[in-house]
Amino acid sequence: MNLLEIRGLVKTYDNGSEKLKILNNIDLDLEKGDNLVITGESGCGKSTLLNIIGSLDSAQEGTVKVDSTDVTGLKEEDLYYYRNSVVGFIFQFHYLLKELTAIENVMLPAFISGLSRKEAFEKAEYLLEKVNMCGRKDHYSRQLSGGERQRVAVARAMINNPQLILADEPTGNLDEDNSVIVENLLFKLVEENNTSLILVTHDAGIAERGSRKITIEKGKLHTL
Repeated sequence: MNLLEIRGLVKTYDNGSEKLKILNNIDLDLEKGDNLVITGESGCGKSTLLNIIGSLDSAQEGTVKVDSTDVTGLKEEDLYYYRNSVVGFIFQFHYLLKELTAIENVMLPAFISGLSRKEAFEKAEYLLEKVNMCGRKDHYSRQLSGGERQRVAVARAMINNPQLILADEPTGNLDEDNSVIVENLLFKLVEENNTSLILVTHDAGIAERGSRKITIEKGKLHTL
């Protein structure tokens, strides 16, 4: 059963006197529990596609349906729920709030979604244990290494049991050793939770772990 259905997606940008068609009539399906890796040259539209699926950007044409809900037609209050609970985001930069500790960063989305502070704390602690960060839970982001920050970001993305994780170059700022750690933790968590994953990467090693692999070239999707 499909979790994600994209039909006829078109995204253009103005470039002076001409329009650049970054995504050209894109169709894409993703089944529940599946993981998809997207590769392609810089500027080809990988991140743009991810941002449209996550409702962080919009397209000129087409529809994006997640669990049969047309995301492109949602009102702002419904989009807020969608971004906080249906999808989880992991970016190249961790975007941890510097004034919060690791566990407070992880628990915040759950607390916002309505869990009690105690429930959110317990859930965050469980996830930090999963990413081997429980011993650093009371540290602020400035006290953590790059790899540790990204592991906290992975835990935060999972806190509300999202149906779909959108990961944009999640190891792009890490050295090789930390890249492998974060990569393994991410794939392990989505498998354990039967969460669908769309991951954008330039890393050939990570790309090989996808159950499906596509590339974007001249605005079109191509299966690898």
